[in-house]
Amino acid sequence: MDVLDVLINNAGITGVQLDSNGKPIPQTAAGTSIDVFKTVYETNVYGVVRVTQSFLDLLKKSEEPRIVMVSSSQGSITLHSDPTYKYYHYKGVVYLSSKSALNMYTVNLAYELKDTNFKINAVSPGFTKTDLNHNRGTGTVEDAGKRIVKYALIGNDGPTGKFFCEEINPEGTGEIPW
Repeated sequence: MDVLDVLINNAGITGVQLDSNGKPIPQTAAGTSIDVFKTVYETNVYGVVRVTQSFLDLLKKSEEPRIVMVSSSQGSITLHSDPTYKYYHYKGVVYLSSKSALNMYTVNLAYELKDTNFKINAVSPGFTKTDLNHNRGTGTVEDAGKRIVKYALIGNDGPTGKFFCEEINPEGTGEIPW
C-alpha cells in the first residue's frame, strides 16, 4: 500500500545577499526589494504548501501521520518584539516574516486536521552551523536533526499545532511562543 508516515518540510533560504567583503547586507523593512520577498516566500512558504498538499493523501493513509515544519525561532513574533530576547537585534524582514507565515500555515493545518491522528508541529532546530547562515551557527547538524526527528516520532498523545525550540526553551516541553 502506498503510504507516507512522516513529512519533514525543511525548505529554507534567507535571501540575504553579501557585500564585496562577504558581510550580509541588512534586509530592512523599508528598503528590501519585493523581488527578494518573492524569491524567499516561493521556497519557504509556497514550496512547503505545495509539498504538503501533494503528500496529504498518502499521509492520510498512515495510522500515525506526522508533519514537521522546520521553522526558526526567528519566526516568533512574540520573541522578536521582546527586547530581552537573545536574538532581538538580529532582524531580517524577509526570512523572519517567511518563517512567521510558515508558522501560521502550521497552526491552520493542525487545526484543520485536529480530529485525526495527524500531529503537525513547527520545530526550530536552533542556531545550527550550516551554509544557510554562512556557518556562523553554534549548534551541530546532528543536534538539530535529533530535535526534528523527536517531533516526527511523537506518539498519538503528543502535541499538535505547537512551536518548539529546545535551544530557546531547553527546560520542560521546549515549546516557545508564536
